[in-house]
Amino acid sequence: MNIGVVLDNEFDNDHRVQKEIRVLLSEGHSIFLLCFDFGNAYKTYNDIEVTRIPIHKKIKDALVLLSTNFMFYEFLWKQHITSFIIKNKLDALHVHDLYLAKAAKKGILASPFSIPLTLDLHENYPAAINSYEWATKGWRKYIVQPKKWYKKEGEYLKYANNLIVLSNYFKDTLLQRFSFLKATPISVHPNMPDFESFESFKKNDFPVAFESIHPTVFYFGVVAKRRGIIDILPWLIRLLEEGKKFHTLIIGPIDKADKRLFNSYINHPVLKNNLTYIPWSDVKYLPAYLKKISIGLAPFQVNAQHDSGIANKLFQYMYGEIPILATKCKAQQELIENSGCGLLYDNFEEFDENLTKLIENPELRKTLGAKGKKELLKLYKEKADCNFIEIYK
Repeated sequence: MNIGVVLDNEFDNDHRVQKEIRVLLSEGHSIFLLCFDFGNAYKTYNDIEVTRIPIHKKIKDALVLLSTNFMFYEFLWKQHITSFIIKNKLDALHVHDLYLAKAAKKGILASPFSIPLTLDLHENYPAAINSYEWATKGWRKYIVQPKKWYKKEGEYLKYANNLIVLSNYFKDTLLQRFSFLKATPISVHPNMPDFESFESFKKNDFPVAFESIHPTVFYFGVVAKRRGIIDILPWLIRLLEEGKKFHTLIIGPIDKADKRLFNSYINHPVLKNNLTYIPWSDVKYLPAYLKKISIGLAPFQVNAQHDSGIANKLFQYMYGEIPILATKCKAQQELIENSGCGLLYDNFEEFDENLTKLIENPELRKTLGAKGKKELLKLYKEKADCNFIEIYK
């Protein structure tokens, strides 16, 4: 089949979309990609045909800001999608994220081809946009009006012939809330890393300079209050003041809205000597970091957005045989409890108790880490991250 993939972002660093495309290619499909061009240097791809829409990043952000109530963004995508379908004689369209569903459907209807639409949900978008500082604070909340997306969700889901979601929990939640989805095929595609890529990174043994004499607590990903990492920084300070011996390693960019608060914590006189912050690292270095750390943090704030799927970092920790310390977001709690790969907490007391257990007990860390790797290998063997291919069969 000629399958068109639509992404309203740059493609080169979107590992989930890249992985899905590799799976589709392995099944013999021809892949055509439509994405944005923000004027950066991009890779060339020999196995897929890439169409990039030139646009300034600030203009794109402004259009997204207005998209709840104004149709400029929808019109832009509808026009490009129609041309994309016609040019490549597509047999199917695979669109990423809820907010593109309407534009994609209109693009199909404006083309001469009656093709099916697969909607790939990377997140619970209504819950997500209602958790973003840029959408809910100051003057922007009056323009974005994020709460409207709770009403729009059902309408946008109806445009899809097939759905892809991150977890069984999210799938069950959608089926409970929208009765019409019982007739819509829904595939679960967990956010698992590309195993082959990680194995090649490991074999190349990319070096990293980080070292610590104490057990190291690790967080890898975007640094933001909504991700929970900033919430636990005062807890880490408190535990260090009580005499606990550990180091914290954080790798990832900071949300602009949370930068001042984050910096105030990491420059605290107790924490700054026991914390290493690295603003960014290529994922190829991650296996090397995993060899040097003791505990993986998944401290997400418990809400409908974080309940909807398991963050990529949990699977990365499992790959490195690292025990996980996590909040009780539904999907990640289910993974941790079923596999026995970590400990959970609701509050500071439970965080203190479980972190202390992991710091003081290397054997416990080893046991939990081994269980995580075993579960991950089982998921790969079952091809849990390839089930979506059934849509195209």
